[in-house]
Parts: sequence; C-alpha cells; structure tokens
Amino acid sequence: MDDIIKIDDAEYRTSYTKKYSQNKFSPPKIKKTEIRAFIPGQIIDIFVDKAKKVKAGSVILTFEAMKMINEITLEYDVEIKEVMVSPGDLVEKNQVLVKYKQIKK
Repeated sequence: MDDIIKIDDAEYRTSYTKKYSQNKFSPPKIKKTEIRAFIPGQIIDIFVDKAKKVKAGSVILTFEAMKMINEITLEYDVEIKEVMVSPGDLVEKNQVLVKYKQIKK
C-alpha cells in the first residue's frame, strides 16, 4: 500500500505492507480496578497498603515524571487489593501500580 505524507510542505512516499496496514493499534485495556502510570516516571511515595480502605480524594501515591510530582487520587472510596510498586521504582507508561476494589455506598 503506497501512501503520501506531507511534512513541512515536502511530500514523502511510504510503502506499508498489507499486514502492517491491517494491524489494529489500540492501547492496552485498562480495567477500572487498576491504577496505571499515565507516563513513565519514578515512584516517590506510597500512602496505602494492601487491604487498606481509602476515602475518595485521598492521595494514593506520588510519582515524578517530567520534573513534576504527580499525586494520584481516585474519585470514589476503594479497598486496596495489591500494591505493585515501591518507592524509588522506575515505571513505564501503562504499568500497573495499584490494584483496588471500589467500595459501594
């Protein structure tokens, strides 16, 4: 399959294989029971433990990415099922950080 792409007013001809052009590029399925890293970074601190109940809006963990400290919270009450990282760990985009179960009111 030939395709022409335009970059800065210059045209470039590309050739994709049929297999490549039919490939479905989709992000990983994100479960509503997992917190994943939205960008690569380093875990700074973790404020929860396994089996701990956490109120909505509480900081679950912090991590540094792109020279910024990011606080991770949830908008509903949860029970922590598993903490998959430790302070100082380097994490990749979409890596699972914490597994939890939502507490129904």
